[in-house]
Amino acid sequence: MPAQRNFAVAATLFAGAVALATAALASGPKLSDSQYLAAAHCQGLFAAKALGPVDATPFNAMMKSEGAYRSPEISDRADEARRAARLQADDAGPGARSELISERDGACQVWARSGQPSTGGH
Repeated sequence: MPAQRNFAVAATLFAGAVALATAALASGPKLSDSQYLAAAHCQGLFAAKALGPVDATPFNAMMKSEGAYRSPEISDRADEARRAARLQADDAGPGARSELISERDGACQVWARSGQPSTGGH
């Protein structure tokens, strides 16, 4: 009898572990690697002080969550995309700065609101 009880407990624990693993996989990445890299570009624009302040807290949280599922290569490429966008904004003249602000406040807002790509892409 104790062996049957131990088996039942083990089966219940295993079923619970499978349910937790399934839930974890279901909450996995929503963006493809290419979408994640495009969103990283936008994150660089959000972080660029030269373009003026914006609240990027929800966007940054989404990127942090999505980044947890990326390979080191994709993470490195995303870091470079963020850095390049910030540098582009810092070095931009008035006309280019205006275009970057329009991109940040336009196409990038789709990423910021829902974590989904804009139809225009990058």
